[in-house]
Amino acid sequence: MGTLAFFDLDGTLLRHESGVICAIPSVRRGLVGPAIFAELVGTYLLSRVGLRTRNDAMRVGFRCYAGKSLPELRQLYQDLYDAHLRRHLSPAMVARVRAHREAGDHMVILTASASFVAEPVARDLGIDELVGTEVCFEAGVCTGAVDGVILDGDAKLATARAVAEREGLDLARCTFYSDHVADLPLLEAVGTPVAVGPNRALERVARARGYRILPHDGMLAA
Repeated sequence: MGTLAFFDLDGTLLRHESGVICAIPSVRRGLVGPAIFAELVGTYLLSRVGLRTRNDAMRVGFRCYAGKSLPELRQLYQDLYDAHLRRHLSPAMVARVRAHREAGDHMVILTASASFVAEPVARDLGIDELVGTEVCFEAGVCTGAVDGVILDGDAKLATARAVAEREGLDLARCTFYSDHVADLPLLEAVGTPVAVGPNRALERVARARGYRILPHDGMLAA
């Protein structure tokens, strides 16, 4: 009988952050104007040194979607995936997705990115379900505001619990793959936490607690 496998997107299924990979291409395609690009880069760099939060940087990023319809955003990210993101799929995670599929597991992407960012990845890898941060639309046009909460930290844990309950499974029987310490609440809750190419903070936790560590170009140790 299969179980549940949860996957983070940025830094996990993708070896790097989609926003960083697509930054310059997004400017060239007109998704990001010069002013918001400068604000986005500044906020991102400040978040890396702890002077702003990850959520601060993400909220600036969501504002880039303002003025676009959902079909336009979906097409844009399919184009970006085909041209730029697919080459950054993690070889190790592609292998893990294949293994979970062969085991009959239900696979779910949980990402702080907007859902339409991850849709091409989910289709390409054959992942069953996707839950991402939702953005607001008014009269069919994106406002750039977040609808609810960013799917990060405790919010990602709550979503995973809801999916597991729906499937009649305990999180202790589930697996979660992530690269970032922000996902620690869910990593702590599942039976099989896997740190994928982890950032320094998560690597320290993973080694201290005996979590499995999976390099992007490596094999998962038992």
